[in-house]
Amino acid sequence: MVSRIRLLLVGMAVGLGLTGMLLSSTAQAAGIPITLTTTPVSLDLHIAPGTQTSSTLQFKNSSSVALPVNMQVQVFGAYGSSGQAAITKPKPSDPSTSWVSFSPSSFTAQPNVWTAVKMTINLPKTASLGYYYAVIFKPTIPTTTPQARSTSVKGSNAILVLVDSASGNEKKSISVANFSANKHVYEYLPVNFSVTLHNSGNIYLAPSGDIFISRNSDISKTIATIPFNPGGANILPDSNRIFNSSWSDGFPVYKQKIVNGQPAVNSKGQPVYNLQWNFSSSLSKLRFGKYYAQLAVTYNDGKNNKLLNSRISFWVIPWPLLIGLLIIIIVLIKQFWSTGRNIYRKAVGRVKKGYKKV
Repeated sequence: MVSRIRLLLVGMAVGLGLTGMLLSSTAQAAGIPITLTTTPVSLDLHIAPGTQTSSTLQFKNSSSVALPVNMQVQVFGAYGSSGQAAITKPKPSDPSTSWVSFSPSSFTAQPNVWTAVKMTINLPKTASLGYYYAVIFKPTIPTTTPQARSTSVKGSNAILVLVDSASGNEKKSISVANFSANKHVYEYLPVNFSVTLHNSGNIYLAPSGDIFISRNSDISKTIATIPFNPGGANILPDSNRIFNSSWSDGFPVYKQKIVNGQPAVNSKGQPVYNLQWNFSSSLSKLRFGKYYAQLAVTYNDGKNNKLLNSRISFWVIPWPLLIGLLIIIIVLIKQFWSTGRNIYRKAVGRVKKGYKKV
């Protein structure tokens, strides 16, 4: 999977829980399109204080011109609750970026050639808690302006690096701030769930778990299991993060419309959905009535596995389908009544004729 993110200014938000192996950004150099690709998207490293570790980062310049590239390191923190990261310059009192070095620290990226950069992080014995680095590949791209030809930086790629020093000062704690569905009553699936978790500790955590769907309030019989945070996205300390999941195993079900291989949107940029009837599905997937959803989230606090639970309920009432069935039933009853009445009248008529003959 290729994630395409354009980083034009330091401080722009990028995702914390990205999946995939590549990150690309685009720029324009004197009319020449340039795509810069880096891998991996992010790194999760565990480094003990007083030790060091090295990782290989890759950079590719997909253009027809060579580009000088300088390596830089900054820091990042949580940006809102949607899993974004705000990249900033470290404070003068923060020595953590001095523990990071690159080999080479600068290079010339030839067209369509991968360049390997060795990143080394050397934690001192005094290091504690977590560190959050944004490793930036900063190219110098020649551009043409109406006034004169100049050289300037137009775009950058960043790799997010999370470091856990596993020190004794770590406090790991997560709580459920919210678990809800976007509606209380649905005509058809999907049911969209929103989970907000709060990290009250001082180190990042990647919780996991499931959402169980049942017709019983005690969740004694599960009819569906939805993985929670399957990508292993992290929650930074002292921040919230919203996770979205959906239950779509129903008949019929709304699915996003696809046009020319791309998800369709309306004039406001909102997704367009169509109701799809898959008649090969079992009638057991016809959803109707009250359902319960239980969230079960697990994480390790450094000593034991912790379990968090939260439960909600919702209704699935396919009004259009029920109205259609009701109309069919009324028509059938009316037809049976009319047929029965005609049969009765004919029978009565024959009986009357028999009496007259007698």
